[in-house]
Amino acid sequence: MRILCHICCAPCYLAVGGPLTDAGHKVEGFFYNPNIHPLIEFRRRFKSVRVLQEQLKFPLRAVEEYGLRQFLRLVAFREDQGERCPLCYRQRLYRTAQHAAENGYDAFTTTLLSSTHQDHNQIAEIGREAAARTGSKFHYQDFRPGSKAAHEEAKRRQLYLQNYCGCIYSEYERYRDTTKELYKGNG
Repeated sequence: MRILCHICCAPCYLAVGGPLTDAGHKVEGFFYNPNIHPLIEFRRRFKSVRVLQEQLKFPLRAVEEYGLRQFLRLVAFREDQGERCPLCYRQRLYRTAQHAAENGYDAFTTTLLSSTHQDHNQIAEIGREAAARTGSKFHYQDFRPGSKAAHEEAKRRQLYLQNYCGCIYSEYERYRDTTKELYKGNG
């Protein structure tokens, strides 16, 4: 089966691309992440995916434009994860499903299904919804069991490993309690 795989980052692709390829599928990557903030973070993650793509030789399509404005219009003032995350999943999965339908893929999936930090059931539900609305097929598989090994492989390959989901809100949540680090020292 020819599967279009939405890629959020290189380490997560390692948890998804390998098992799908090992199962006999032809996997092609699709990098679309308007949620990632700031711009330098977006570029780091995209570069890391490109490095992995060169190493593993898988086909990759990418939306390289920095989509922060589009993302913020969608999630502005929705600081609660229960409100903003489904909108983010929907934005990325609908675009992936649409690309899959328009380009003759047998199915699509997402590396978000490998994350132990994301709402797995919500991702699966939105994936099925996107498939139904675009006429594509959503390939569901729980890739979380391979997540730890994939991150170790990413370290071995010296790929960029991020510290937060990607959006401006998750960046704040990740670093908000680090202000005490500013005041360490003798100064």
